[in-house]
Amino acid sequence: MKKSLAIILFLFFSTITTAQVRPEAFIGKFPSVPANICSEDNTQAKDEFMAKLNEIGESLQNEIDRRKENNDAKSHDNKLKMMDNAIKQSGISPDLIQKLMNLEKQSKGATGDQKKAFEAQKRAIADEMMQQKMNISMGEVDNLKKTNVAGRKAWATGYTTEMKAEADADPKRLQDQNAKNMQRFKLMNQQKNLRDSLDAQQNKYMNKFLDVDKDENGVRLLEQIDRVRTKIYELYTEAAKREMSPDPKTLAALKKEMVTAKRSYCALLTPKYIDALASYKSFTQSSLDALYRLEKLTNEVAESQTGVKLNTEPGAFGLSQVSGYMQRLRTAYKYNLSGPEDLMIGYNK
Repeated sequence: MKKSLAIILFLFFSTITTAQVRPEAFIGKFPSVPANICSEDNTQAKDEFMAKLNEIGESLQNEIDRRKENNDAKSHDNKLKMMDNAIKQSGISPDLIQKLMNLEKQSKGATGDQKKAFEAQKRAIADEMMQQKMNISMGEVDNLKKTNVAGRKAWATGYTTEMKAEADADPKRLQDQNAKNMQRFKLMNQQKNLRDSLDAQQNKYMNKFLDVDKDENGVRLLEQIDRVRTKIYELYTEAAKREMSPDPKTLAALKKEMVTAKRSYCALLTPKYIDALASYKSFTQSSLDALYRLEKLTNEVAESQTGVKLNTEPGAFGLSQVSGYMQRLRTAYKYNLSGPEDLMIGYNK
């Protein structure tokens, strides 16, 4: 009986483990960029490449969606715990907060005398809250508004003295609070530094992709392609006005110029883009450990602020990073401009 139970538990926990897919599992599955990207006759290789990416992309999105569903399922309980902790930390009676929330619901849509009555009740509760939290009444606040600068300074001095006396009466509570604040500050500082470092590296690789698009020779070739396309359009337009076919020699020369420019454009920029992709893949792989640390720090910061341990599955940040790399990989063919347009203008190699 014990042996059977052990087997059942093993299978149960094995199922839980295999249900979770870490970002590292996807990196090795991505196909290599085909070598013949700039070939006009690359339909099969391109279709196979995109089909493989779509398959991995679907699996990756399923994992991201699964994690989101799990987090959404926990979010309601987490919000209630956070609200409860916030109330406890505020020093205000939960009963008062509940009364105020009930009044907010009841007062929706109220007008006239009824609205005034609700506002008076809310003010009374707010007054109790302020006295519990800050030992100040609403009446004092109203009086302060009417007091001159000297009076406000005198009140502030007295209030500060009162707060210091309370802190001196319970130094351990103040020490504990300061220690918590310092720990939270350290966590937030670590989180910011790590995020800034990752963002800076990410931007560096994004700029590499931008540099390919901005390549001066590539820009000139694109402009040449656009000029030739315009000339072909104008050639057909003028011929149509005369109800004639366009001059075959002129058309053939323009067609040849366009196809040559497209080949040159692809041959110039595709290798640069593939190099940028390779660098970005290396960065994506090497950044995963840092992303795990950032994820852990983010959860620790949230826990320090809310008192609720989120218990999220590790790897969500990494999955997002891997997804970003995959989207770049999908555009590997972006500089191959050959297509139906070239067939329509009838250029024969």
